[in-house]
Amino acid sequence: MTVVTQVEQLSFDEDLIEADLKPYYWVNQSNALVNTKQNLSINERRLLYALVSLVQPEDKDLKTYVLQTKDLANLFGISESGFYERIRETVNGLNSKPLTITRAKENNKFVIDDIYWVQRASYDEGQITIKLSDDLAQFLINLKSYTKYQLYNVLKLRSEYSWRIYELLKERERFGKRIMEIKELREMLAIPDDKLNLMKNFRAVVLEKAKKEIAEKTDIRFEYEVHKKVGRSIHSFVFYIYKNQKNINKTIDEESLDYDIQTILNLLITKGIRREKAVELVKNYPPKYIEENLRYVLRMEDKGLANLAGYIVSAIENNYAESTYEKDLDNSLLQLAIGNVDSRLKERTEQDIMDLESLYDYFLEVINKSKVSTKEEIDHIKNEMQTTLFKKMDDIYEYRKGHRLPPLLEDDFEKSKIKSYFKKWLTKHREELPY
Repeated sequence: MTVVTQVEQLSFDEDLIEADLKPYYWVNQSNALVNTKQNLSINERRLLYALVSLVQPEDKDLKTYVLQTKDLANLFGISESGFYERIRETVNGLNSKPLTITRAKENNKFVIDDIYWVQRASYDEGQITIKLSDDLAQFLINLKSYTKYQLYNVLKLRSEYSWRIYELLKERERFGKRIMEIKELREMLAIPDDKLNLMKNFRAVVLEKAKKEIAEKTDIRFEYEVHKKVGRSIHSFVFYIYKNQKNINKTIDEESLDYDIQTILNLLITKGIRREKAVELVKNYPPKYIEENLRYVLRMEDKGLANLAGYIVSAIENNYAESTYEKDLDNSLLQLAIGNVDSRLKERTEQDIMDLESLYDYFLEVINKSKVSTKEEIDHIKNEMQTTLFKKMDDIYEYRKGHRLPPLLEDDFEKSKIKSYFKKWLTKHREELPY
């Protein structure tokens, strides 16, 4: 006799976010993570950093994402056939290679922490629900020193050595060079002691291959030379890092530029800067420049800045972060992107307010046309109206957050008949809102 047992499907406790992966999403990770020993395969790195690219600067914790396997396959540039099982194998592979962190204690003692990359994954036909380990949050959220690059720079790399060298050089890109000892570089690339011991082989398999592939596929290129010798042995190399302008121009398109502008506007407006001023700043300064100065201020936020928005504006206009980013994009393309984003944002805001006012008008009409006469009956309808408006405001907030749009602000309701209701909604949600 066959016994069939029905097993209740496990579910995540957190709210699930339907993730829409794009190759131009930004990877932000702490410099500490960049400089750790990592021994991940190319597919493991592709999945890991696709997830990292979904983490937003304003996030307070790591989220749970629902990803379509076909989207992942397209992003990785491989066939969808059999990809479902490959993803599961990739997740298992990631967690078989934990990130190892050594912490110093008193009396010259050390503690070794093994941090697993993925906290949990669930597989269904055609999709995967996945969350990065909470222990990784320290390397991905509220970053003080970080390395930043867009996914498309690394997704086409075929060598894990190329990917790691790319990250190590991106960390020092602004300085134009990086000096690395051979021992240190081998450690970060997780090259075993018994592999590639001959310098000729090391240079051919690791350095020369990375130099060629990085120049062909990413936004930087590099040259290198011997920095120091000990006896006849090479002790360290110096790497000279250059912008790879031909690839930068090739990968910039309207959609990716719109995304950058929208992300920066979202950050500025969320921090209390009026939309008109935020647009003005984006018109006058490049996105990376703005972000560096914004992060500079946010690192000081816990010091109790009296006027956070004002200080952010001052920081951007006076370059408190001493950012070296310049406007290296065609100005007409940048202005077109700003105009597109600003126009879409205004249209969305007008539509959201119109939808809310329509609800308000509906309830006023119910009151005017109904036969209710007592104060209690009218108050009941008004309470129902407020509840409905608040629910709609909740939905609008979540939609805009999920689509990386700036939230509605009190200024948006300056001429609206429901301004008082929006102020009440803000008061009710003040502690959980990021602005």
